[in-house]
Amino acid sequence: MRPSTAEELATEQGLDLPRPLRMVAPDDCASQAEYISYFADAIAVMQTADALERTARELCIDSADENIDYLEVRWAPRLHMRNGLNVAQVIEAVLAGLNGAPLRAVAIVCAMRQDSVDDNVALAREAGKFAGRGVVGFDLAGDEVRYPAPPQRPAFETARAAGLRLTCHAGEAGEPSNVEDALDLGVERIAHGVIGARDPRIVERVRSEGIVLDLCPTANWKCKAVPTLAEHPLPGLVRAGVRCTISTDSRTVAATTLSHEFELASEMGMSDEELRRCNETAYAARFDS
Repeated sequence: MRPSTAEELATEQGLDLPRPLRMVAPDDCASQAEYISYFADAIAVMQTADALERTARELCIDSADENIDYLEVRWAPRLHMRNGLNVAQVIEAVLAGLNGAPLRAVAIVCAMRQDSVDDNVALAREAGKFAGRGVVGFDLAGDEVRYPAPPQRPAFETARAAGLRLTCHAGEAGEPSNVEDALDLGVERIAHGVIGARDPRIVERVRSEGIVLDLCPTANWKCKAVPTLAEHPLPGLVRAGVRCTISTDSRTVAATTLSHEFELASEMGMSDEELRRCNETAYAARFDS
């Protein structure tokens, strides 16, 4: 979300939020949980259909300005229901913003780990109604340390039955086994998976099963999944034959762009051919295919 848009919406909506809004996570975040807290102000101003549609549209415009021509937008509809919107209305508003964008933009609906299984099953069922209409996937996000993924299996089964592709945020906090827990849900892709790279057995499973890791160097570092960017496992994973993509996580909270993430990967020693391979993997692994 553009910080300028958030400030404007907060004023228009008369929200009692400290200014400037708290939207960019600092480099010295202590944990994933602290990093996640920097989404709160942006979520607070996106509680109307107009705000959701505008934010989605501006994200597409900003992405197209980087020469991105295919965009998967992940967000959690249940975080946008404070002012009376229901899940379907939230999804419809975001899709309205994505439609007509200067690139191909589709949506991946995120369940939140802290929500009940019943709520996430209902979310998956509702998201499935938009399969073929702009929603292509189902995800699980949130605090890995406090809320494990396995109890949410029914939500993933519901999403799969509804025709959605499956991915899961895992391996950005906690133990390497969190990545294996996500794999056991039947996902095709893992958002991050960084901490799983510490366990050679898990790396081999990811490689042999053809699972794609969507890696976000800046966010992974800010979440303290890696102590420094120089120690990020992306180059080693690519050279080990793991299918990897390079992404941004949140452009605003991470204070980055896709172009910058590729620059960081180059600074890690990745060759142009390796970077090209990551981009080709992203295209091959896209959910809108």
